[in-house]
Amino acid sequence: MAMPFLPLFVVGAGALALWVDVRHPKLAPDSLTQRLVAAGCALLALQLVPVFHGSVVAVYMTVFGLVLPLLVSSLLAALWLMRAVQEAQLR
Repeated sequence: MAMPFLPLFVVGAGALALWVDVRHPKLAPDSLTQRLVAAGCALLALQLVPVFHGSVVAVYMTVFGLVLPLLVSSLLAALWLMRAVQEAQLR
């Protein structure tokens, strides 16, 4: 039962990142440097997230309250970087 959770969790986070990008395109930083800083900060935050063990509530709060928003922001920053590379190739 737990096997499909992780792939579906990542796909769901990706869908949320795409939705945020489509719904709020003005959130994307203007320059490539700012996009790189955003991506670096998102990845650093994802690496430093604490994992709470113990009760079921603590595990759910870790997964949905900390990991999901950080994963969405990391995927959103990756999307911004891919768009910056695409824009640079078009120039």
